[in-house]
Amino acid sequence: MNAVLKRLAMAVPALLGVSVVSFLLLNVLPGDPLAGLTGPATTQADRDALAHDLGLDRSVFVQYWLWLTRLLSGDMGFSLPRGRPVAELIGTALPNTVVLAAAAAVLGLAAGILLGSLAALWVGRWPDRLISGSSVLGLSIPNYWLSILLIIVFATGLKVLPAGGMHGPDGGFGDLLAHLVLPAIAASGVTAGLTARMTRASLLETLGEDFVLTLRAQGLSKRQVFGHVAKNAAPPIFAVGGLQIGYLLGGSVLVETIFSWPGLGQLMYQAIAERDLRVVQGAVLVIAVTFVVVNLVVDLLQAVVNPRLRRGV
Repeated sequence: MNAVLKRLAMAVPALLGVSVVSFLLLNVLPGDPLAGLTGPATTQADRDALAHDLGLDRSVFVQYWLWLTRLLSGDMGFSLPRGRPVAELIGTALPNTVVLAAAAAVLGLAAGILLGSLAALWVGRWPDRLISGSSVLGLSIPNYWLSILLIIVFATGLKVLPAGGMHGPDGGFGDLLAHLVLPAIAASGVTAGLTARMTRASLLETLGEDFVLTLRAQGLSKRQVFGHVAKNAAPPIFAVGGLQIGYLLGGSVLVETIFSWPGLGQLMYQAIAERDLRVVQGAVLVIAVTFVVVNLVVDLLQAVVNPRLRRGV
């Protein structure tokens, strides 16, 4: 219980820092924040009135305080270009991003852990070299390039999977899966490559420790020894997995845009193009907070899996 409270206490200043950075980054951007909200016939008096309504004529500290107090009450602002509350827009797009991120995370982490484990078991042999080369390739290929390649091959060429969108005319779970395959594969490439490399490195490091020789001397089978090794090698893999989940939640902007996936990434892309700062601000904040929460959960899971970390927390 103390470990949980300590981790939660550490997360509070992190969340506060996230709010400050999310607010300030958008207030130091060059350009006119009213450009997308006014037309050519707008007078200076109208611009001044709009700036006053939005609080843009006040100091940055006052703007931040007003924004934070509204945020804590559930008010993330109003999107004038879209005519809807920001919270409503994000609430509609976020579940779609979570679906894509979850699918990509499951695919990338499962493939990475499996391939990394096989590489560690066959270290120095051809499977290890093949997997290591494939991991580097997965880390090197940009997800937007892989997205375009997948569309050309499977959607345009073979015509076996849809090229974009989240649902077709048929609807249903099977239709959702068909639309999910290509964007999930495109988004999971970096995760699979990085997880495979970390899994291989962590397992090899743990296999070289003295307790492994002791377990083998006690007559444990290879499966039992590998179970103990995997448990001790898990913390760094968990850490990388948590970072990758956070990355998938916030780093799939181009993938969502290319596949016309109606998620948070596509919403941010459109809001940036329209200079809808309230939506961009809210989306950045939600992604950052989700990243902090995911890593908090990963830290707690590491303490549960590894007793040494639990005693040190």
